[in-house]
Amino acid sequence: MKARLDGWRRMPILLTLVALAGSALLVPVYLGQGLPWGHAIAAALMVAVPGVLLGGCAWRFARRPRKGLGRRRALVVHGLAAMGFAVAWTVAIYLLALPVHREAAQAFLYNGAPWQLVGGLILYAAIAANAQWRRTREQLTEQALVASRAELQALRAQLDPHFLFNTLHSLTQLARDDSAATEQALERFGDLMRYVLHSGRSGTPEVVALEDELAFIRHYLALEQLRLGERLGVEEALDPEALELAVPSLLLQPLVENAVRHGIAPRLEGGTLRLAAAVEEGSLIVEIADDGQGADAEACRLGAGLGLSTVRRQLELHYPGRSHMQVTTAPGRGFAVRLVLPGHLPQGRAS
Repeated sequence: MKARLDGWRRMPILLTLVALAGSALLVPVYLGQGLPWGHAIAAALMVAVPGVLLGGCAWRFARRPRKGLGRRRALVVHGLAAMGFAVAWTVAIYLLALPVHREAAQAFLYNGAPWQLVGGLILYAAIAANAQWRRTREQLTEQALVASRAELQALRAQLDPHFLFNTLHSLTQLARDDSAATEQALERFGDLMRYVLHSGRSGTPEVVALEDELAFIRHYLALEQLRLGERLGVEEALDPEALELAVPSLLLQPLVENAVRHGIAPRLEGGTLRLAAAVEEGSLIVEIADDGQGADAEACRLGAGLGLSTVRRQLELHYPGRSHMQVTTAPGRGFAVRLVLPGHLPQGRAS
């Protein structure tokens, strides 16, 4: 709705610029016919201004969706509209010229009007073709967005049970080892579930501020620290400016879970998880790294495992061609993921 209102506000400026440009192109034509400068400018304005105004109306008419009309009926409608546009433009030129120079107006009516009608038909055809192209492109874009949202929901439906199962497994282990800490863990689990359910609810934003996503990650890590104790260390290096920028909800959780479960938890001595975020040249840089047991780089490049493949696909759907994920790892040398995202604020948050 806001974009549509902005378009309406820009329309008078755009029509004025087009009218001036059209007049500037027509002035040399009339000068070449022997008219003095003043008459040439007046004639150019008489042709260009009504043409631009009527062209704006024709654009609106051609852009209007016509559901239920067959192809033939639509062609008939546009044919009648083209004739009306051409006649209206020709009559407007005649009426504007009549009080200025009656003889020139009469000469236009008998000699120039037929060519003006033909020009009006051609111009309307160009306007209608462009409007149809724009409408088709918008429909294809909307269909692509719907397909992307459906795929994101499918990815989330695949990830949520995986995350829920692993978290419940951690709670089960914790209840066996430390029943006193289980109550606190359940409170953390409730906070996690509220975030997950809110993120997956229809109608809620698919992107959130990085600080909201990190709050969810901290709850998750606090739950894991109840189970792992001092074996799980956490370090943060966060640029305050980066915390306000947008990320897809639940984007970082699979990466953090992979780091804890596959990099740190299997080691007796544990390890440290590092969360970093910064803004570089207008892009949001997020890094998640651990000093755990690492993995085979080639297997990670091919996208083995649910976590990495889900993150890659989320980035492709949210930021096609505008994001990047880099994985750095080797056996025994830890695991690091670097995400480069477009740096913009979540919808509805003031800059």
